[in-house]
Amino acid sequence: MRATIGSLRDLMGDACQAASVPKDKAAFVVEHYLAGELRGRTSHGIAKFCFESRFFPQREGSPQIVRDQGALAVIDARREIGPISAAYAVDVAVGKAADLGAGIIGMINTQRYGILAQWSERIAEHGYLGIVMNTSRAEATVHRGRTPVLGVNPLSFAIPTLDEPIVADMSTTLAPMGVLWEARRTGGPLPPGCFVDEHGNPTDDPHAATSAVVFGEHRGLALSLLLQILTGSLFAFPMGAAVKSTWSTGYTFLALDPSFGGQVTGFPEHNTQFADAIRSAVTRDGAPMRLPGQASKERADHALATGTVELDDAVFRRLQARAAGDFASD
Repeated sequence: MRATIGSLRDLMGDACQAASVPKDKAAFVVEHYLAGELRGRTSHGIAKFCFESRFFPQREGSPQIVRDQGALAVIDARREIGPISAAYAVDVAVGKAADLGAGIIGMINTQRYGILAQWSERIAEHGYLGIVMNTSRAEATVHRGRTPVLGVNPLSFAIPTLDEPIVADMSTTLAPMGVLWEARRTGGPLPPGCFVDEHGNPTDDPHAATSAVVFGEHRGLALSLLLQILTGSLFAFPMGAAVKSTWSTGYTFLALDPSFGGQVTGFPEHNTQFADAIRSAVTRDGAPMRLPGQASKERADHALATGTVELDDAVFRRLQARAAGDFASD
């Protein structure tokens, strides 16, 4: 079905009210998940909002810094709603980058959020290189593997330019776990080759799937391993099978300022020149090269221009239930 953006925004706002989200934060939470939907990241948009809103009443308070040493800090989010805790972590990272040239922030005990791109982009808008990542329970395995040992370990980075930041947002698995969760709800098939069963065999059956598959075979494993360390042992957070729940999942926010102390100048200018060089390159079909995040932005611009978005009927019904105060049905 096609739903108007305005109607989705209203229903999400009603759901936030029903879940006792603070009035001054509700619109911010709504716009975060709505942005995921508009950018075409449907597993991290309205469907993710419907899933995560069940946990909104479990917030215990505002996030707080529990360890602070130079450029590094650790935040106990106190089970805060994901977009609210992420915004807090970004502010801490940016503040440290302004003072020290780098902000390296670990966060734990938070509810989940949707897309990562918004947070790396917020950092880049201050002129800093922004990198955001998180882990999960052990839900991913490598090519030809059968045992889930890694988190799904998504990564986003944003590069400041003289115009809008260049933003990448990617999973290190062939498909995000949100695809599996939604397929289990709807009964639809999984994308081929992205998930395996308990024997390590590829499956498109969402009820047989036990692990997402890391992209790029062992090169993907290497990258996912790095992200696991950066969201785990770097801050003494659990990793792999030791991640038991949402509350023991690690999140990392990096803000890096190469111009600190006047040692390096022209960071956004150099990035702009390089981005222009990439855009001027062409594919074998003669089309211009596409930068990371470009397609997502175009989808969002189109949705905003039409005022509507395509939405699965079941997701819309679930959103209506949340707006009516029903957080149990799924």
